[in-house]
Amino acid sequence: MLNDSELIAKRFHEVYEDLAPTMGWETQERSRKTWEELPIENKWLMVKVVEQLMEEKIIYKGRNLRAKSEIPEA
Repeated sequence: MLNDSELIAKRFHEVYEDLAPTMGWETQERSRKTWEELPIENKWLMVKVVEQLMEEKIIYKGRNLRAKSEIPEA
């Protein structure tokens, strides 16, 4: 069973791969795989990114994202 950060990283990967073509973006061949087929290094990096964002309280499991108008400009 996946922990919270793994589940979020997995879903991010899946949604990104699904949406990329609709935005005219072609993903790299080596990452155009299911989560289970990805190299462990790719998975590990994505999970670490999610863990960092969870520590910073940027994302939370089970919490809806803030409205776009609430997100400060970079």
